[in-house]
Amino acid sequence: MLAALAILVALVVALFDWNQLRGPIEHEVTRATGRSFAINGDLKVDLSLRPLIVANDVVMGNAAWSLEPVMAHAKALAFRIDLLDLLLGKLSFPEITLSQPHFAFEVNRGGEGNWLFANAGNGKQAAMPSVDLLTIDEGTATYRDPRDGTDMALELKTLAHNAAAPQFGLELQGKGRYKGQPSTLQARGGALLHLRDAADPYPIQVKGEVGTTRFGIDGLLLDPLHFKGEQLNFKIEGRDLASLFTVIGVPLPPTPAYRFAGFLDHTGQLWRFHRFKGTMGHSDLAGDFSVDRGVHPQKLLANLTSGNLVLQDLAGVIGADRAAHARGTPPGKVLPAEPFNFEKLMAADVDVHFRGENIVTANLPLDRMTAHLVVSSGIVRLTPLEFGVAGGSLVSVIEMDARKPRMATHAVITAKGLHLARMFPKSKLGSGDTGTVDGHARLRGSGNSIAQMLGSAQGDAALVMEGGSVGELALRMSNLDIANSLLVMLGGDKQVPVRCMAGIFNATDGNFKAKALVLDTAKVNITGTGNIDFTDESLHLRLVSQSKGFSLASLRGPIAVTGSFMNPVLKPEMGAAAVRGGLAVALGVATAGLGALVPLVDFGKAGDSNCAALVGQARAEGAQR
Repeated sequence: MLAALAILVALVVALFDWNQLRGPIEHEVTRATGRSFAINGDLKVDLSLRPLIVANDVVMGNAAWSLEPVMAHAKALAFRIDLLDLLLGKLSFPEITLSQPHFAFEVNRGGEGNWLFANAGNGKQAAMPSVDLLTIDEGTATYRDPRDGTDMALELKTLAHNAAAPQFGLELQGKGRYKGQPSTLQARGGALLHLRDAADPYPIQVKGEVGTTRFGIDGLLLDPLHFKGEQLNFKIEGRDLASLFTVIGVPLPPTPAYRFAGFLDHTGQLWRFHRFKGTMGHSDLAGDFSVDRGVHPQKLLANLTSGNLVLQDLAGVIGADRAAHARGTPPGKVLPAEPFNFEKLMAADVDVHFRGENIVTANLPLDRMTAHLVVSSGIVRLTPLEFGVAGGSLVSVIEMDARKPRMATHAVITAKGLHLARMFPKSKLGSGDTGTVDGHARLRGSGNSIAQMLGSAQGDAALVMEGGSVGELALRMSNLDIANSLLVMLGGDKQVPVRCMAGIFNATDGNFKAKALVLDTAKVNITGTGNIDFTDESLHLRLVSQSKGFSLASLRGPIAVTGSFMNPVLKPEMGAAAVRGGLAVALGVATAGLGALVPLVDFGKAGDSNCAALVGQARAEGAQR
């Protein structure tokens, strides 16, 4: 009897016309998603605890705000559903197969995606079901987002077996515009997409272009739906890292052309590009880089090193944009005038450590660099920025507050152990130097570029040197000492010990006025007055040299240092020198040459400077807080 009943049930199931359920199914899907749904072809069911359901010519309607009526269409949809999970209120699909599907994904101007289904009963978004295995046979898709100019067309096709790459069974090609930039995409993957099977990683190979940026991915995905990778090799190259901001929303500084290769992984909202190596301009760069998109603002962490750093490659980092002149920065200026990008400063919190082992510059005597950059809620801190300079160090602690219309800046800069000979290797003034220079600057300013900040600077700066030596010829020429200069040239230049050197400046609105400016040696005492104006990058210094010894012929003319930072001009003030020269000529004529040297004689009565007081004053101001 039971056997006969079982046979009867089997016959009923086998002979049942499942198409009669198309209407109820369409109604239920529409009710659950808030979208129109239709099965225009046959419906077949193979019963089991995980029944196989095959629906032909399936159409899913689009969101009400879309101009396209259809969001998804498939020639055939075959799937298995887990009945035990369904009894527990979970929607699970062990397997889904799509034949010739087409998807139209889009985002409206309010940021809502059409793949987010609203439950018609309570107005809430329906939870996404879990899928274990997904197979797609010959599909197409479009993706549009009018907010950022994205419009991509994608085509998916099945690959014939290739003995050279048997792991790949699908190929995806795409072209269009991504975030306003012309883009292409080529990708290959396994024939079967195991979405939740970590024991069977999914092979993937991708290459693409977005604007001038090219990238490639090659490896295995443990969780393809969330792009969680294992041994995922990533390559990227382009003309400028700053251009990535519009693509990925991560703030990066302007750079020269770059090329990097490393390993990419993704956990939740944390993306890591680690153990990467590559080049940026003529510099090498390596390290780890990560972005956490799960916090607001996003968090950017990096630990970077460079074995050979060309300083010019960091021009964009400090605001000296290579294209600045083309955008209206006045020519002939030294200070970077390109405005800082406030959008980028507010787009992320940043913590970056950088170390440059060898610094390559055209003129500056730098040999190493370390920096710790922290950006938090629009406040930028360099704690510290340190350079190895001329055998010593230059350490800066800088804070910039970008929360104000004009960025407020505070900087403390300390120089220790700078060797004059290394700072000016081509100058006779520094040849043979055995002493070292120390200094400090404590400045406050405001502005949205380095030029504006220094042009509004308030504070003080000092530079001191004790010991060392300078070339005698340079000292004699500073006093226009003709006689002794000729003797030095005939007998050979010698080194003159430096008793002290001190420069103390006070800054007001970018104008650095010399409070004390002295170079005291055993032969000559040089004092200076004037100012250095950062508002227009001009020099207004007057150096007066006084000999400590006798000279038979000296014009004793002060030296004027004028011009700009870009083109400084150093020349004698010929007024008093010309008077002495003219008088010498007149007396020479009147006395038949015997009195010509009288106006030129220098008896060298200059005394020593109070070096202890000058150095003490400079160091005392440097110690102030």
